[in-house]
Amino acid sequence: MTDRVPLILDCDNTMGVPGRDVDDGLALLYLLGSPQVELLAVTCSFGNSTQEVVYRNTLDLLARWGREDIPVLRGANGPAHRASPAAEFLAEAARKWAGALRLLVTGSATNLLGAWAADRGFFDNVSAISLMGGVTGPLVVGGRPMTELNFSVDPEAALAVLSRGKNVAVATAQNCLDSYFPAGELRNRLAESHTPAARFLPQVLEDWFQVYERAWNLQGFINWDVMAAAQLLRPDLFSGGERIITPTAASLGTGQLLADGPPLRARLPRIRDREVYRRHVYDAILSARIDM
Repeated sequence: MTDRVPLILDCDNTMGVPGRDVDDGLALLYLLGSPQVELLAVTCSFGNSTQEVVYRNTLDLLARWGREDIPVLRGANGPAHRASPAAEFLAEAARKWAGALRLLVTGSATNLLGAWAADRGFFDNVSAISLMGGVTGPLVVGGRPMTELNFSVDPEAALAVLSRGKNVAVATAQNCLDSYFPAGELRNRLAESHTPAARFLPQVLEDWFQVYERAWNLQGFINWDVMAAAQLLRPDLFSGGERIITPTAASLGTGQLLADGPPLRARLPRIRDREVYRRHVYDAILSARIDM
């Protein structure tokens, strides 16, 4: 056993795939730069791309970083068939680390429902779950409407996690808008640093800056998934206690957390101080334990 926090990242990582999201990869770097974390594995979901692309990309990324020691498990291809190596691994890890395991979920929740199907005690064995996803109203980014893309790709699984999970925190799309990283500031931080992460990131972030400028008219990007990671490990950076949410499977088809379903309790944290938060994220990501 270890004094560090046992954690599994369940994600749809596409960092480095042209035109695709980078924030799952940034969340992974954040975990690698957080000394209190023992990252047990990365389990792959779908959403940003297909399961095959996410799985191969995550293997390649960790190999490029010299972190082949971290297991990568293939997840479900979609909601129709949730059984997978990832689901089996999650169920087994929850039993092994019962009462201590934490989960960071930055894509669909499909693998977690698959783990529950494999072991009905799964959610009782997980100590905390941090999710990125869901909306509490219209989502507008850079003056343009954006659709929700995590809970909505498998609403039944999302509802199961929100209903059955313990100590659930949700980084909603609206609250993640405060996790905005200006391009100029980020470029400066990378230029000032001489760490392996600082040498790697400019190669993938410039493409993403251009995507955000074209699609959302922003000179920077919203770091959605890193907020879900930070709220799990550094709750002191956030405000807001438990709230009542009322989702249904139908409402989660668009990611909506406030509908006419039975009341559920979840934390919907808000960033206390955006500058303090960004400094913390920069420090963690740039100190990521990678070997390039």
